[in-house]
Amino acid sequence: MPKISKFMKIAVYGRNISKSIDNYMSILNVLKTNNCKLFLYNEFAKFLSENISGFCNYSTFLDEQYLTGDFAFFVSLGGDGTFLEATRFIRKNNIPVIGVNTGSLGFLANVSVDEFHIVLSEILNKKYKIEQRTLIHVASNGKKNISACALNEITLQRTMPPLISTTVEINGERLSQYWSDGLIIATPTGSTAYSMSVGGPIIVPTASNFVISPIAPHNLAIRPFVLSDDTEIKIKLQTRGEKAMLTADNEMFEVESGTEFSVKKSKYKINIIKPDSVNFYKTLRNKLMWGYDIRNDINVYQHFDNYKT
Repeated sequence: MPKISKFMKIAVYGRNISKSIDNYMSILNVLKTNNCKLFLYNEFAKFLSENISGFCNYSTFLDEQYLTGDFAFFVSLGGDGTFLEATRFIRKNNIPVIGVNTGSLGFLANVSVDEFHIVLSEILNKKYKIEQRTLIHVASNGKKNISACALNEITLQRTMPPLISTTVEINGERLSQYWSDGLIIATPTGSTAYSMSVGGPIIVPTASNFVISPIAPHNLAIRPFVLSDDTEIKIKLQTRGEKAMLTADNEMFEVESGTEFSVKKSKYKINIIKPDSVNFYKTLRNKLMWGYDIRNDINVYQHFDNYKT
């Protein structure tokens, strides 16, 4: 893994969102003034040049093959969806990534635009650590040979009114048959995303677990299930609607009834830069209002670290 130092090669990824242009340029300017040699995702650079008069030319990259081992780190500009898209460029090359939030919640992209210059200073002065995050891999044996990785979760969801049935095995042992709107298999990173919204537990991102969470199960006895990430999960899909939707983060695949899936830990990991001023528990408090209770705090603003309206 490259050591972070001055005169760094930095890759930058962003979406083509016009209302975020000022924030994009603010971050790029901070990087430039700190002697960073910037490489922008090709489509992102084209978008900026078409919308900003006098936009200077940057070096660009098209895919992960352009990101060699001499890149210091990767910057994702946007929200959590942008961050998930960005990970496809760095799954195989171990380049560490940091997310700058120009979107809404920003749980993965948890560095604000206003504080980025402080965070960059921490990185330059080696006041950070690299946190490895597990990826989950799914493969199918249906008519479409699907193979995909996700940082947050794999889901199977109905696309028509009838419930879908998902029969789950853990290392060859039957766990359950779920009648529901769908099924989520989340990593610890994804435990604060879709899985949490259907009642799944929050897990520390570095834990070695997966969470199986049904979506609106038609059985009161069914609950989210935590298991070790060194297991292989097999799922058989049955649906009267004939079709269902498989997602791997923001990738989507239409799948047929009768398709079987194998889900397990990927051999790849994502390396996330964690400056000393950023940590998981602080993010829980600030982003999810974790632990806020009127009995604890007379003024809600006093509950949060660096609260910004």
